[in-house]
Amino acid sequence: MPFRRFLASLINCLAQRNMAQNQQHYYQPNMYPQPQVFPPPTMPPAFAWDTLIAQSNQPTPLFTRLLDAIFTYFTSTPPTNPSGFDPIKYASAFTALMYSDNDNKVRRYFIFASQNRFPSPENFVYDIMPIYYRTNHIQYTMQGILPVLTREGFHTTMLRDTLGDPEVQCRRLNMFLAAHGTRVLDPLTGQPFPSLAIPRAVFPADMDRGTWERQEQMNRAFNEELGKYLAELNRVGQSMHDGTIAGIAGM
Repeated sequence: MPFRRFLASLINCLAQRNMAQNQQHYYQPNMYPQPQVFPPPTMPPAFAWDTLIAQSNQPTPLFTRLLDAIFTYFTSTPPTNPSGFDPIKYASAFTALMYSDNDNKVRRYFIFASQNRFPSPENFVYDIMPIYYRTNHIQYTMQGILPVLTREGFHTTMLRDTLGDPEVQCRRLNMFLAAHGTRVLDPLTGQPFPSLAIPRAVFPADMDRGTWERQEQMNRAFNEELGKYLAELNRVGQSMHDGTIAGIAGM
């Protein structure tokens, strides 16, 4: 019996020692760190042109960003003027935007004054542009004698022209971005807009009839004020002419 108890005690002792060794091996920390696994880098979504004009005929956020970028590009190009386009900047900006001389208002009025031998075509433009802005409900400010198209006025002009003829405006913007796009920075990302052509499908499918009807009303208001201005200009010019003739006759 004593021998059996001794044998049982020995077996029990060996079993406890094996269990302790197994537990020590199980909880032993790994001295060889495993390589860290990092998730793949998150890439920004690929840019895609989307709808520029909402169903309400208002610009989408994307179109607003594009117009802001174009406005900033022009106002930061020397001679700089962050508040907007004076007549000289207006003429150069809308020429760069591929507007014809007839649609580029400053160019149109300057050519008209030059062809009609006005003594100062520049001053004629300075007088006429405020009439155009006011009768067409386009936001502007005066800096001395210079009418300045503001950011809001530029947005109004571009939106109206897009609604009035989306086909032409699509071509204009694509040609402009092809020539200047690397310097036209998206205000959301600070990066240039992609060199992807703007699809025709993101513009309205057709001309907006309401825009054309309102434009006709504004044209009538402009022509009425222009007529009054030209009549007054002619009266003053005739008076100066008569005074000159009288002076010559008295010599």
